Amino acid sequence: MHRARPSAAFAVGLALFCAALFAWSYIGFVVPFRAASGGRELLDARMAGYDASDVIGMLQYLRDHPDAAAIQRGLYLGPELILPAAVALLLIVLLRFVGVGGSVFGRPVPAIALAAIFFLPVLYVVVDYAEDIGVLMLFPPALPSDAMVSMLASVLPFLVRLKFAALAITVILLVRSLILRYLSGRGEQPR
Repeated sequence: MHRARPSAAFAVGLALFCAALFAWSYIGFVVPFRAASGGRELLDARMAGYDASDVIGMLQYLRDHPDAAAIQRGLYLGPELILPAAVALLLIVLLRFVGVGGSVFGRPVPAIALAAIFFLPVLYVVVDYAEDIGVLMLFPPALPSDAMVSMLASVLPFLVRLKFAALAITVILLVRSLILRYLSGRGEQPR
């Protein structure tokens, strides 16, 4: 029981840090971008994702609007340098804290499945950073070739879907573990 307290305190501190980074992103970049661009949303702020035509449309818009382009670039060179790693670490800590695993259909969860579960936040952070690098390579002040524009316009929508899928699956597994833990009535703390 004593060992769980530092983990809980660390998880709460990490969650507060993630919330502060998210607030910085939203208040410092999403809202100003929306104001500077006449109500447009950053691609990264579109929870439903985006497609290749959205990428091309944003590229054309940002080429003609350097103020909005500078705000977007500031996001990726500011909070987006830290936020994905902090979120991934928080997810790993929470997975460890709630003790994912247990049994499925009366059998213990195999070790390889547990490894895959803990790999999901790693996949999330790798894909998020790949998306961020692609955005920095594509949008102003970058001057990508036509071939690079075409390639990134098709890859970025795939990356955003993969990123949100890894995040959603991890959250679903966390909720499942919490529900099962609650239903099992165990009073023991995770290690």
